[in-house]
Amino acid sequence: MELAFAILLLLYLVLLALVRIRWTKIPVQVIKEDTDEPPGVSVIIPARNEESNIKQLVDSLNGLVYPRHKLEIVIVDDSSDDHTLLKLRQHVVEGSCIKWLALEESPFFQSSYKKRALTCGIEASKFPIIVTSDADCQFQPLWINSLVNAITSNNWIMVSAPVVYRKTGFLVSMLEIELACLVAVGAVSLQAGKPNMCNGANLAFTREAFVRVGGYQGFEHIASGDDEFLLYKMNLQFPGRIGFNKTIDSVVSTEPPVSFRELLNQRIRWGSKWKEHKSLTTKILPLLIFLFHLVFTVVFFMTLFGAYSWKVFIVQLLSKMLVEVWLLRSLFNFFGKTIKWKWFLLMQILYSFYVVLVGVVVQFYGFSWKNRRYL
Repeated sequence: MELAFAILLLLYLVLLALVRIRWTKIPVQVIKEDTDEPPGVSVIIPARNEESNIKQLVDSLNGLVYPRHKLEIVIVDDSSDDHTLLKLRQHVVEGSCIKWLALEESPFFQSSYKKRALTCGIEASKFPIIVTSDADCQFQPLWINSLVNAITSNNWIMVSAPVVYRKTGFLVSMLEIELACLVAVGAVSLQAGKPNMCNGANLAFTREAFVRVGGYQGFEHIASGDDEFLLYKMNLQFPGRIGFNKTIDSVVSTEPPVSFRELLNQRIRWGSKWKEHKSLTTKILPLLIFLFHLVFTVVFFMTLFGAYSWKVFIVQLLSKMLVEVWLLRSLFNFFGKTIKWKWFLLMQILYSFYVVLVGVVVQFYGFSWKNRRYL
C-alpha cells in the first residue's frame, strides 16, 4: 500500500504542478479596439424551474454593453412546472433583445432535454456566433465582447471561458476550490491542443462550425455533456481552433448546490457521461483522480489504526497541501478570490471521502434533476 500510494501521490503532484505551470503560460486575452462592425451574437439559455433566478438573469443580461442591434438572447423554457415563463413575461420589457421559447413536455421524449432546448434555441436564432449559458448565471458587462474578441482575434471556432460560484459557506468554499481546478485543467488541456472539458455555462462557438459537426447528434441519448461532447466533435473536425478565454471580463458566476443532496445529484449527473466519452485521455484522467482519493482514504484509516506510519503520512499530506496551495494561489489570484484556510484544511480529509462516494454512487444510481428522474 505504501508503494501504491507513493506512486499515485507522485502522479497527482506532477499533474498539479503541470497544471500550475501551464496555467501561468496561458496568455490573458485583451479586448482589442475594432472600428469594424461587430459580428452578431445569439445567446442561448435553457431554463427549467428557474423562477427564483429569472429576475437576476434578466437584470444581468440587460447590463451587457454589446451593441443591441447585434445581440439577441433566446431563453428557452424547458417545460417548467413552476412560474418561470410567467416571470420571464413580467421582467422582459417590450423592445428588449431578449425573447423566449416555450417547449412542451413530451411523455415519449427519450433524449437529453437540455440538448433539445439548446438545439431549439439555436435553430430559432439568427446570428453567426452562438453563446450558451445557464439561467442561474450572472455576467460581466463585457462578457460578450470578450468572447467575440477571443474568437475573432485568434481565428477560433469555439472558445471556453471561466465559471465561478457565488455565495459563501463551507460547502461553497469546498466547491469553489474544486471548480477552479476544473477550470484550470480544462484551460490547460485546450492550450495543449488536447481538450477534455469545458462548461456550457460559458461557451461560445460559430454557427457554421456547429452545423458542420452536426450539433449534438450522436450524443442526444446522454442526459448530460452537451458542452463536452460538442467540444469533442469540434476538436475532431477543427483541431487547433479551440481556445480558452483567460480574462476576468469573461468570468460567469453561477449558483452553487444548496444542499448535499443537490450536490450529489449534480455530480452523479456529471459523472454519468464519463463512460460515454470517446477520448481516452478524458476517460483516464478522472479514473486516476478517483484512484488517488480512494487510496488516500484507505491510507488515512490505516494511519488511524496504526497500520501505516503516521510520520510518513504527515510528510505525504504536507507535500500534497503545498503543491495544492501553489496551484490555488495562482487560480484564486486570477479570480480575485482568497483561499478560505479553515475550509481548505478540513477538505484535506473530507474531499477524498466525497470523491469516492460520488465515484461509487454514479455506477449504481440514477439522479433527479429539475423534477425529472434519470436512470
